[in-house]
Amino acid sequence: MSESDDSFENFVAESQSSQTKYEKNELEESCVEDSQEPMNNTMVGQDMFEYANPAEPEVDDVIKILVATDIHCGYGENKPIINMDAVNTFEEVLQIAIEKKVDMILLGGDLFHENHPSREVQHKVTQLLRKYCLNSNPVELEFLSDPSVDFNQSMFDKVNYHDENINVGLPIFTIHGNHDDLAGKGLTALDLLHESGLINLFGKHENIREFVVSPLLLRKGDTRLALYGLGSQRDDRLVRAFQNQEITFPRPNEGAEDWFNLFTLHQNRPRRSLHRSTGAYLPENLIPEFFDLLIWGHEHESKPEPQYVASSEAVGDGFYILQPGSTVATSLTEDEALPKHAFLLKIKGRKFASKPIKLQTVRPMIVDELLLEKIPRGAKKDYTNNRYKDVYGNFIDEVLIEKKLAEMIAKAENGRGSRQPILPLIRLKVLYEDEWADVQTINTRRIGAKYEDIVANPLEILMVKKKTNRDRTKKTKVDELMDDERLGNVSSSNLQFIINEYFADLPLEQRMTVLKPADIGKAVEQYADVEENIASANAGFQKSLKEQVELMRNTLRKMPIPNIETEDDLETFKDMIHKDLIDLKKSYYEKSKEGLENVAEDDDRDLMASFSMAENSINQEQMNTVSSDDSDVIVSDHEDIAPPKKTTRGRGRGRGAASTSTRATNKKKTYNF
Repeated sequence: MSESDDSFENFVAESQSSQTKYEKNELEESCVEDSQEPMNNTMVGQDMFEYANPAEPEVDDVIKILVATDIHCGYGENKPIINMDAVNTFEEVLQIAIEKKVDMILLGGDLFHENHPSREVQHKVTQLLRKYCLNSNPVELEFLSDPSVDFNQSMFDKVNYHDENINVGLPIFTIHGNHDDLAGKGLTALDLLHESGLINLFGKHENIREFVVSPLLLRKGDTRLALYGLGSQRDDRLVRAFQNQEITFPRPNEGAEDWFNLFTLHQNRPRRSLHRSTGAYLPENLIPEFFDLLIWGHEHESKPEPQYVASSEAVGDGFYILQPGSTVATSLTEDEALPKHAFLLKIKGRKFASKPIKLQTVRPMIVDELLLEKIPRGAKKDYTNNRYKDVYGNFIDEVLIEKKLAEMIAKAENGRGSRQPILPLIRLKVLYEDEWADVQTINTRRIGAKYEDIVANPLEILMVKKKTNRDRTKKTKVDELMDDERLGNVSSSNLQFIINEYFADLPLEQRMTVLKPADIGKAVEQYADVEENIASANAGFQKSLKEQVELMRNTLRKMPIPNIETEDDLETFKDMIHKDLIDLKKSYYEKSKEGLENVAEDDDRDLMASFSMAENSINQEQMNTVSSDDSDVIVSDHEDIAPPKKTTRGRGRGRGAASTSTRATNKKKTYNF
């Protein structure tokens, strides 16, 4: 390889100088300190090729890869302003690949935002792939592994650029994410693109009991690349697979140490749950240390520099993690507001270097916070609205909020690039604290309507929260875990986590009895999936509520009912039902917690099954405690119930009482719930 601007040595120098523009990211707990250097460092140093002999001819053996993850084509499809944002940025990624003349593109999952993308989205993505990937440019990567193993989900046992029926000049290799994951018969939208020869889908595993992650073996000159891929899996299941040694990574039979080992995955990286024994994430120390570099998809924050993770056995024998982040913002958080990147990765032998390329078509986003604590002197309270006005008759909080919004919009406009969309995404979090805690908050939709032609998200421009001193002192670990700033990307994929965590931390008496978090979570997820088309989500939510209410009614109907002749009998029966419902609720939440922490959770058991088990258990307990003298009277284990009192009124009470008793014996009373 001749000395040129495109040489590996110059690229290393450029990548290192460009990284100084970014602030150092905080390392995860499992990362080593800056003073701890890898014993066998695979990341290129500044003087790596300082003593190379210029007289020796160089072979073009540098593998150039453009890396991107979480494209989310189709996100916001039903929102007229942002509906094409993800697709436009995906086209920019393809344009960068052509400009940099890379050997391949590597995607880390979630090319599509949904498992069943609309026909319009699939049509647009197919157009882009055909436009940029099908051409007569030569592909210099040798494919050495068995494609029938690497792409065993396909009937075509070839990598797409070896198919003589199509001309592929820019190969794309991708795994599936949690949005475009397997569904129904194990198919994803990516399977259609693979079968049509537009992409190469790898890392697809349908056997969830045992994972054999075979590498794609690629070679260019003297550089050999073993590319491992694992599509998105449930984090709990994957953690147990690592712990139980049910996941294997075969390595080349000969010269295993001569291969650069690259692993692409799509999982939670930080801990997401305090109540799950696995934490609902993949700990980095479970990953084998023979890997040189990991491409970590799913996390939307883009970290410009690779992070070194030390081995759990010996400091220095670890690997690097590159977290590209998403190319489009799918939530209004600080992490999403950071610059978005694609990454140019170059590999030579067992060494690599990476350089972030800032994406130019990403919609500007500004996220900020406004804290309201002290009410200004001279403010007059409007008791009609429970709000404060200034001397001009304007609501003080509204004036402060609009002033802050104006600053944020101006900042977005001043920083907007020539290729970025005009209307920015703005999110202002307003906190009413201390003296403002008891004041009526503003109407966010009314304020948002004023910015309809100024920002891209007028109805979501504000988020209002009240926080009293009592709220701050009662903050729990779950609250900290679920804090907006730490939670990051809130989507349909983790809504169930959020709902479960909330109810799991409540006292038993504050938890729901009729409605269950598992079913509420499933119903709420529909709102996140359908976006603005909420008619079907409303119908699904109502159906879920009715089913849960009917289930509770059926449970109560199955409970044996004793003779009820007096008001005291009725009150005793109500107390007994109340206690049984408490036991039922306690049993359900214990089963739910066990389901979250037990290693058998992998069976995907429905939490409602535990509800039925609790119901049957209580019914059986009640049947076992029926008195032999009176089959209609239930004796509870929780308290001793005295025999029904015989009350009489006035004359003739003996015959009247006897008559009532006879009717009660012959006809058992029933009650509708």
